[in-house]
Amino acid sequence: MHTKASLRSYLLKKRLQLTQQELQTLSRRVEENLKRLLRELSPKSVMLYWPIKGEPDLTPLARELLENGVKLYFPKVLKERIAAVEVDDLDQLSPGAFNIPEPPYSPQREGTPEAVVVPALGYDKKGYRLGYGGGYYDRFLASAPVKDKIGVCFHFQLLDAIPVEPFDQPVDWIVTDKTTLRRT
Repeated sequence: MHTKASLRSYLLKKRLQLTQQELQTLSRRVEENLKRLLRELSPKSVMLYWPIKGEPDLTPLARELLENGVKLYFPKVLKERIAAVEVDDLDQLSPGAFNIPEPPYSPQREGTPEAVVVPALGYDKKGYRLGYGGGYYDRFLASAPVKDKIGVCFHFQLLDAIPVEPFDQPVDWIVTDKTTLRRT
């Protein structure tokens, strides 16, 4: 089995090789599959993310959720943890930790969304995630009573196995541009 570091490097390189057109096309497919799943799960609140380094771009979905009255959250890095902070408008986001757009922090706006959509460099079919190595999402998922944990990635990032450590937190669902899987 490959190490996490070698898998990270390989998958990030492969994702960054996508053309802008390929990224847009694949992102729309991920978004359509995610919308189908969200219709089935019907959460009243959802946490999305701001795409970086070629991650699936779900910003059109964020706008649609807001228009449909779904409470929308984005992650805010606070030292060693992520807080889910409610936003009313994507214009509230500004560069934060790691220069990733995030909402301003307010304890009154922090909450626990019913569904959390988690980006990754890769997933395996057991729902384990290969992230960038900071452990932020693992700590968040371990501490927040989230009803539906949904991983998103492109289909080429779906692997048979990922090295797993005791602190790694699996997601319940994996949504790609080709399929939606329930964790096995």
